[in-house]
Amino acid sequence: MTATAHVGDPAALTRLLGGPHTRWLVDRVRARIAASSGVASLSGTVRLARPTPEERDAVTLLVGRPRRPGAGLSVDLADVEQILRRGPWPAGLADAVVTLTGPVVDRRAQRAAESDAWAAAQAELASATARWPDLSEWWDAWCAAGNLKRAARAEATRRQRAGAGAGPHRDAPAPPMVAREMVRDVTAVLRVLPTSGEPLAVLARRVLGDAHGLDADRPLGRLAVAVVAAAFLAPGPADASTVEDPVGDGSPSTRETWAAAGVVLSNVASTVLCLGVPGAGPDPGGLPVAEPVAVRLDPSAATSSALEAMRLARVPVVLTLDQVRSGGVAALAPQAVVHVCENPTVVEVAAARWASSSHGAEPSPGPGPVLVCGWGQPSTAVVELLRALTSCGARVRYHGDFDWPGLRIAQALAARVPWEPWRFTAADYRAAVDAGGPSRPLTGPPAPSPWDPALAEAMAEAGAVVEEEAVADELAAHVISGRSGSAAER
Repeated sequence: MTATAHVGDPAALTRLLGGPHTRWLVDRVRARIAASSGVASLSGTVRLARPTPEERDAVTLLVGRPRRPGAGLSVDLADVEQILRRGPWPAGLADAVVTLTGPVVDRRAQRAAESDAWAAAQAELASATARWPDLSEWWDAWCAAGNLKRAARAEATRRQRAGAGAGPHRDAPAPPMVAREMVRDVTAVLRVLPTSGEPLAVLARRVLGDAHGLDADRPLGRLAVAVVAAAFLAPGPADASTVEDPVGDGSPSTRETWAAAGVVLSNVASTVLCLGVPGAGPDPGGLPVAEPVAVRLDPSAATSSALEAMRLARVPVVLTLDQVRSGGVAALAPQAVVHVCENPTVVEVAAARWASSSHGAEPSPGPGPVLVCGWGQPSTAVVELLRALTSCGARVRYHGDFDWPGLRIAQALAARVPWEPWRFTAADYRAAVDAGGPSRPLTGPPAPSPWDPALAEAMAEAGAVVEEEAVADELAAHVISGRSGSAAER
């Protein structure tokens, strides 16, 4: 509310209401104006429990002596209204308070405007939710839980700190405006996803003009991870996701989330653990481990040499995405099988079993077991290695944890690389449960198992998690022996 044009006596108004001893009365009236959207007249009583003698004298000067003296002080606002309108201030009490103390913010209108601004920010994702219908419900619940507001306030604080000391001070944009900018940026990112192994920094520079715009230590980066996870992976309960932990406990990591959208954190950060992968040299079995200059200058030959050395030694190797793309990985024969597990323990156990299976014998240069570890949500390096190995027709067989996240991971891999179940059916699950042993209960939202619908049904019925580590020995034995059938086939 602002003061209106009026005819009055400013000196008399200041004498009656503008002094320090009527400040409490003016403050109470100002609060009522703000709460009542700036009404032109005021009524009711305001009270002061322990007035000073000076405060009593000031009220007496304004409205006369109280009818009922007491320890406290009561002022009828209708009386003040009449006195001011008949005397020094015809515009009334509300206008007098505004004249003395400045405009009063209309809190009701302010709240409505702020609510509209937050709704507009939330609506910026509409074009993306049209592409992913399930995203809309998740987004509404995620915003309702206060996560968008937390993200915007964190970003506003970051901008304020980043701008401190950099030239003249400027007020930071209001959080709803910051939120709108952030959601627009995330929508722009979603518009170009998925990519084919594009590094995150390159994506951020291409779409946002800032190579660090999607970094995990920025609120925008964490917001993007939450939205990308909801779009490309089956999300958990929306209120379990926050800006600090965007996907929720037990859900894919930042690396895994971006990988599901074909984005890598970097070509050297995206890695894959594998065992028995052959090199693509002209004579892989006989390639020297340390061919002096030629190998060092040729990434393909270097990768091939390293793979052959590790394969002949029967030990696991970790490849970066650059090494996978170097051309040093040999495609397997059409009749070959690549086994894929979710957890690195299976690779360790298989490597130990393979190494001990021929003590005292010369390692064979010919093809042997090939095992690749997805390490949770498969990275771009995992996906591209599997594509390279199967480019001539070799098959992929997959096993993962028997829990709901494990089923989602399996589905995410199937969307990028076709696979057949490897001891990953309802019969295998029941056999593992019947074998006994400690187990955690299944928790969280259920997931389907399209390769064997009965698997998800059996898991829901038994309610027990069977982690891959529980059957690691059995899986390793089947990889090394070449037998990988399910329980139903044995």
